[in-house]
Amino acid sequence: MRMMNIQEFFNKIINSIRKVKLSARIKDMLISFFVGFFISIIYIFGAIDSGSFKDVHTFERFEYITLDSMFRLRGEGKDNGDIAIAGIDDMSLEVLGRWPWPRSYHASFLQIINNFRPKCVVFDILFPEVDAEGDELFAEVVRSGGNVYLASHFEIPEDGAGGVEGVSKSYSDISGLPSIDCDTRNKSRYYNASNIIIPTEPLFNAAKRVAAINAPLDPDGVTRRLPLLIEYSGRLYPTMSLQLACDYLGIDIDDIVIKPHRIILHADNGDIHIPVDSKGALLLNYSGPLHIFKLYSYVQLLHEYNKTTEGGSDYILKGLRDKVVFVGHMATGTVDARVMPFSNIYPAVGGHATAFSNIINRKLISTSPLYLDVLAIMITCLILSFLTKRGRKMVANLGVMSAVFFGYAILSFLLFAYFRFWISTFTPLLAVLVTYTAVAVNHYETVRYEKRILENELQIARKIQQSFLPREYPKISFLEFAARCSPAKHVGGDLYDFAELEGDKFGIMIGDVSGKGVGAALYMARGISSFRTHSKTTSDAAGTLSAINDTFSKEGMEKSFITMQYIVVDKKTKNFTFSNGGHNTVLHFIRQDKKIVEIDTTSGMPIGIMEGMDYENKQILIADGDILFLYTDGISEAMDKKHREFGIQRVKDIIMANFENSAEKIMLAMYDEIAQFSKGAPQHDDMTVIVVKAV
Repeated sequence: MRMMNIQEFFNKIINSIRKVKLSARIKDMLISFFVGFFISIIYIFGAIDSGSFKDVHTFERFEYITLDSMFRLRGEGKDNGDIAIAGIDDMSLEVLGRWPWPRSYHASFLQIINNFRPKCVVFDILFPEVDAEGDELFAEVVRSGGNVYLASHFEIPEDGAGGVEGVSKSYSDISGLPSIDCDTRNKSRYYNASNIIIPTEPLFNAAKRVAAINAPLDPDGVTRRLPLLIEYSGRLYPTMSLQLACDYLGIDIDDIVIKPHRIILHADNGDIHIPVDSKGALLLNYSGPLHIFKLYSYVQLLHEYNKTTEGGSDYILKGLRDKVVFVGHMATGTVDARVMPFSNIYPAVGGHATAFSNIINRKLISTSPLYLDVLAIMITCLILSFLTKRGRKMVANLGVMSAVFFGYAILSFLLFAYFRFWISTFTPLLAVLVTYTAVAVNHYETVRYEKRILENELQIARKIQQSFLPREYPKISFLEFAARCSPAKHVGGDLYDFAELEGDKFGIMIGDVSGKGVGAALYMARGISSFRTHSKTTSDAAGTLSAINDTFSKEGMEKSFITMQYIVVDKKTKNFTFSNGGHNTVLHFIRQDKKIVEIDTTSGMPIGIMEGMDYENKQILIADGDILFLYTDGISEAMDKKHREFGIQRVKDIIMANFENSAEKIMLAMYDEIAQFSKGAPQHDDMTVIVVKAV
């Protein structure tokens, strides 16, 4: 399935879950379950395809990276001192010459170190070529020591399938090698060899044991495992580390118990359960670089022996007593150079020494079974969905995700470091990230969907609210009008209205509801409705405000009120009667004096606070060219990005600068100046203006 198809399928599932009528928490858990299930399926198919519970093709490289990181984070340990490594290093090649050396060198070397009675000597070196002069000499020393292990190597095709049945005629008979009858039904559990490379016949017959030193690489080129059993010609052959451990512990190969993913050794001090993967390979528990073992140079041991013949101390050579001595290549650029978690240049002999040490010291790493890995993925996904809450700030949810992420990472490390248990780490952590992203996207899409619905409803509410406001200006010969209401949100609490009254009069009203948003908009609608009702019963400005106040005081909402101004104009006499209910002052521009006067009444509380309040009427004398500027506090209190207010003085200055213009142009100039002042800052409050100009 292509990545795009997977993404489309994933999106369809998420969208389907989102549309189901369930609680937000249940939807989040369903999405998390689906994410965990989806990743688990990929993980399982990878495991089945790879034939190993941990070798998951899809995520294996990343799992290996986390494993290597845990090795390094755990730090270096110590070997128990039973193992020594004699390395054929650069200095040895420089002194003794290029490889391969004559077998007589190894005969002399083995004879020297056997004088200091090591428990056994393991040559991690293949000797398949015949050395006519040296083989018999080396074989004689090997036989006399009785404690020498020599290496063989199985040829394993890359696909792991056995090719040739039986032993190649070009090699000696290997029937003497310890082996176990292989159940043909379980051949797929092991590496299947097509051929075997063994030492020359004299060496093969002289060695205490001959065992395989195969060290396959992981797909990323790192050595993390060693096979303990290899199937060849219908039988299972123990590799060097397992054969050596059995001999060291006094266990016969025939007494080994083989179970799926486990090999059991019946030791005197209790059974040793060796965890292996589906190919019978041991996951190496590296304690650190090679220097955790007691290291010697091959040529150094020869020099030390020469010193003893001249009366020098044999202190260093005595350190080999009762040790298991591994002999292998350590020189730069040799074919045995491997990559391991602690080093990019690590000799293969160190891997075999590590495997042997892991077994005899019972420091074995167990790997989690597939079902436990899947369970870890699912649980981390569900925990994250349970702790992530919709409506919480993104930073808080991100903190929760980080806590789950690092909590699982720490738990995985503690299990590895203190209990030697490797559970899948990268995949569950990936599941946490994907789950958080999916849940966050779902939250975002849900909020955006709900917001889109709300915005549509608010747009309808805005249109409804705008329908309450006058659509046309009054047509009065001696007056010019301009008015605009601009809510801070979709809907607001500012209101204004014009009313035709009895007696050839008309009214001009402006008001401001406490608060903003939907609640203020509903109160605004009631305010206009109440004004239109009561303005028809009387042409007295103060009486109208008093009636509206009584209505709102009885039926209004607690802690909500309206500030309101009302001007009644007599068309015949051109008299202006003004009454104020807690609103701003009216700005009266007097053309004759070129000045602005603020008009207010001595009494008048906001509408809806207390029943039975009296309001005052005040006469305003208007001449040609005069301007009345009615406004809500959103005009004078408009703010810029630094929260500085526009101020009443700027309002006056704009009127003074534009008094020659029409009422419409004066209003537009006011809004333009406020927009320039704010410079992109969000609108702080509803803004409403009414300009009345005498012409």
